[in-house]
Amino acid sequence: MEIFIQNLHEGIHELEEEIPAGQIELPERELYPNPLKLKIFIDKLENIFRFKIRISTKAHYTCDRCLDEFDQDFEIMIEQIYQLGHSELDEDEEIELLPEDTREIDISPAISEAFLINRPIKLLCNETCRGLCVDCGTNLNHEKCNCADKKIDPRFEKLKSLLK
Repeated sequence: MEIFIQNLHEGIHELEEEIPAGQIELPERELYPNPLKLKIFIDKLENIFRFKIRISTKAHYTCDRCLDEFDQDFEIMIEQIYQLGHSELDEDEEIELLPEDTREIDISPAISEAFLINRPIKLLCNETCRGLCVDCGTNLNHEKCNCADKKIDPRFEKLKSLLK
């Protein structure tokens, strides 16, 4: 997604966009099938452009415990600084340098990277998800299985006789 900067005057600018999911190359695209809503704030000072981008969408995940599919709101805020020409700031600063004659800034790589970095590590349909039975595979959120009642670890079989 390219933002035209050539005619922007100094100060703060605000844009809102809704773009189809396939328009930006996202990692694990199948997890984000819904449109992306972007709220973009651009703060221009001479040849420096500070972008703050709020991204929101509805993600479609598969639970790591029970394998049920579920939808969840996904919202992140990213910030990226672009500078036209050379930089007099420290090299440690996270500034992307662009040629001085740049007319538009492509924010797609920053958005794609934000999705990669902010993907939840553990995907759970809810905090109390009970998962699957390790023996029969029954989804314990939907029904109860009897595997634990009838199965005894063979190492403890001799101890069972002490209970009689």
